[in-house]
Amino acid sequence: MRTTFLFLLSLVVSTMANGETFYNLGSKHLTASEINKGDIHVALASENVVASRFLSDGSNTTSFDSSSGANTFLVEKVSGGVVLKNLKSEEYFGGSGSTFGRTKSKSSAKVFTVKDITSAVENVASNSLEGHYFSFSSGGTRYLNINTNGYNSVQYATGNGCWSVFFVYPVTVEDRAELNIIPAPKKVSVTDGAYNLPDGFKVSVSEFSSDNDIVLYDVQNFIHKVNTATGKKGIASADGADIRLSQDVSLAEEGYVLDIAKDGITLSALTATGLFYGLQTLMKLMPANVILGKAGNGTENYALPLAKIEDEPRFPYRGFMLDVSRHFFSVEQVKKMIDLMAIYKMNVFHWHLTDDQGWRAEIKKYPSLTTTGATRSNSWNTDIHQVIENGNVYWTGVGAYTGKPYGPYFYTQEEMRDVVAYAKQRHVDVLPEIDMPGHFVAALAAYPQYSCTPNNPPTVWTNGGISNNVLNVGNDNAVQFAKNILSELCDIFPYPYFHIGGDECPTSQWESNDACKAKLARLGKTNFRALQSDFIREIGEFLKGKGKKMFCWNESVTAEGADLDIMKESDATIMCWYPCQSSATKATSLGLDVIITEFSSGCYYINRKQSTDYGEPDAAGSGNDSVEATYDYVPVPKNVSAEALKHYKGVQGTFWAEHVSSNEYLEYLAIPRFMCLAETGWSPQSLKSWSSFRKRMTEETKLLDLGGYVYARHWMEGYVHRQAPVLPIRDGATVTFTNMSGDRPRCLAEESGNINGQGSANTEWVLESTGRDGQYYIKSSTTGKYIYASKNEAGTIVMLSKINKTPWMFDTKTIAGFLAICHTSTDGLAINNNVSNKTHAHLAAHGGSNGSSFWTIQEAEVTGVKTAEVQSGRHSSEMAYNLLGQVVESPDRGIFIMNGKKILR
Repeated sequence: MRTTFLFLLSLVVSTMANGETFYNLGSKHLTASEINKGDIHVALASENVVASRFLSDGSNTTSFDSSSGANTFLVEKVSGGVVLKNLKSEEYFGGSGSTFGRTKSKSSAKVFTVKDITSAVENVASNSLEGHYFSFSSGGTRYLNINTNGYNSVQYATGNGCWSVFFVYPVTVEDRAELNIIPAPKKVSVTDGAYNLPDGFKVSVSEFSSDNDIVLYDVQNFIHKVNTATGKKGIASADGADIRLSQDVSLAEEGYVLDIAKDGITLSALTATGLFYGLQTLMKLMPANVILGKAGNGTENYALPLAKIEDEPRFPYRGFMLDVSRHFFSVEQVKKMIDLMAIYKMNVFHWHLTDDQGWRAEIKKYPSLTTTGATRSNSWNTDIHQVIENGNVYWTGVGAYTGKPYGPYFYTQEEMRDVVAYAKQRHVDVLPEIDMPGHFVAALAAYPQYSCTPNNPPTVWTNGGISNNVLNVGNDNAVQFAKNILSELCDIFPYPYFHIGGDECPTSQWESNDACKAKLARLGKTNFRALQSDFIREIGEFLKGKGKKMFCWNESVTAEGADLDIMKESDATIMCWYPCQSSATKATSLGLDVIITEFSSGCYYINRKQSTDYGEPDAAGSGNDSVEATYDYVPVPKNVSAEALKHYKGVQGTFWAEHVSSNEYLEYLAIPRFMCLAETGWSPQSLKSWSSFRKRMTEETKLLDLGGYVYARHWMEGYVHRQAPVLPIRDGATVTFTNMSGDRPRCLAEESGNINGQGSANTEWVLESTGRDGQYYIKSSTTGKYIYASKNEAGTIVMLSKINKTPWMFDTKTIAGFLAICHTSTDGLAINNNVSNKTHAHLAAHGGSNGSSFWTIQEAEVTGVKTAEVQSGRHSSEMAYNLLGQVVESPDRGIFIMNGKKILR
């Protein structure tokens, strides 16, 4: 039997009162007689020559699809054979003759006889075990068959060689109790009844081999949260304690067992960390106000379900990275995010302290790092604000450059130690990152003697991208400069790892630098990338002397010319981002551990725009990096070998802050995708269920609201997606039109007598009533010409004319609040998406492939706009300004002023 079949099927098929029902795929070989007896749950894998597919219920509405997924079928005994019921759709195989059908009626179901395949037949793959395969026959002449044309539908066929051969898997049923806990525990058993934990409860603590101070902190912290109002303490002997904490040496490092019984609660763990996570789970079974230390009047009882939870994490590394270089976040905000990590059992805070846009860590030996290096001349801000429409809460905002200096912002060494101590109490390790030798502009601006161009020093960057200004690794003093920085920080951060970056490092300056060329010759290499590998080797040896190992971004192994022998010896952990999975494959082949933080699909870069809804704030990305995409991403592919699997150490949510300048926007983009990463890092893949998570995520809003967190609501149950407003149109109004179809908005503009879709230039149009309700003539405010339809050999083209007036009807009964600008009932104004530049406007059949596009309309009167200042070296007419007069780079949504005219995007 091929090993590709041997995976765990954990498909949720029905919601139970206290949880969900899961069906687990077995590997036992069933016999025909066992199947024909009925009353058995099975999965059907077809064994056609070309491919092996599980029978599943996909998007096709007329058949059961054959795909890599699987559904559980119930085999029921009836007169003359068995019937097959899909437990997802609750439908039987039906139909008559050769026509496949679905039916809810058992009496109308197709009756099958299961027959052994005892010898090789044409349909069976060459490496199959014929003795364990069956055909499903109806009436002795018709066979259940997966259509060999694409294997995507089901039919009934006759004749030798026209039936599909199936391997029938037994499927066991498991009722899994579901509690409102994120991340989902590994195993939960719930019984009837409840235990009332009294206010001022008593806790007993056994001796632990690990740090007992942390154990006591866990207990005291828990009691403090539950008893905020009274300040009662509850440490007691084991006798009479409401909660008993004990050590169990059989459990995993971070595992725990929480047993809530009628006579009290027992929490067992191997380590203090396990106890901490068990207490977090216990608190999650209480009201949200308890979790955040906002309990009531001190006289409450907390009704807890009678449950046993046996739990441990999937991965040892469950991380969150925060970039504080592009924008600085206060110690208070950093701690607020660490609080969230603790609640969701995440355990590594990756602190990206330096980059081209700012140096944020105090280094006493080099004070200019936190003056010159921590200040830049300008900064991009995205101010977001809350909008409430029809009782729904949304956030919106547009980014712009402030034109003002930013900084100096940095953390003192005392503040960094404070964050480390705060995190330790919450069982979170702090992984510091000093990005080098690339992304080092802020340091080189402060100490240009360590750059490749000391006579032409760089300045701290104000925007994103990749700079050619990198550390001069051919200069021994520059390398020592890096070591001295790390030396001070190693004393502050006790975590036995240090992240040294290693990403996006151009070699162009090294190639023209005498010191770098001389060092490359000494190494006996010809590719300048070898200088980076040698630098990593030297820094790795230095850190080893400090008792630490390295983290590096994946370019350290994937950049062309990287010395893989050096990297193999480095024992570095590789943070895989782009290309994520192929980088992981290469790193694990070298015997290196990996952390998955996928960029290509955007799903683990949780700073990216997460929705295409109207008014969504400016951010990196297209808006397709959704919460569901983050949750559904599988970090470890199924084809990973057992040897490579040992090196997959965890996952990380990565947050870059080029576009994020406020605490509110940090939280809005990170939450709830933060929670998706937490569940992926903790819960087994087989337990993951988007529908279940969505319910639990919605319930979590109570906790988030009490904690004062801002969060995105797009994928919460009951969320109403925000729609573009349709403004009232009046006679004589000056309006702008923006096409909302295609890959980006296009403004309607006149150019050389034609109507075109422009990326930036826009025309203001005057509406003249036709005397008929809802119909207007559309006239250019610039030329006075009207839009009318004129045909030529190329088809129907929209032209301008001084003579013809053709009324256009504005149909506001369209989807998502957008307008269809219609000339007749069938023709509408469209941007031709089949043209490569997507700028050509024409008339098209409404609803056709190039049919009437959807547009937004904005009245174009400009009021209250501040005077925009001319930036040095650039003429104001070339710039875009928002309505506050701030400069906006590459505006992609909102209302802007260019060349004195208002444009809408």
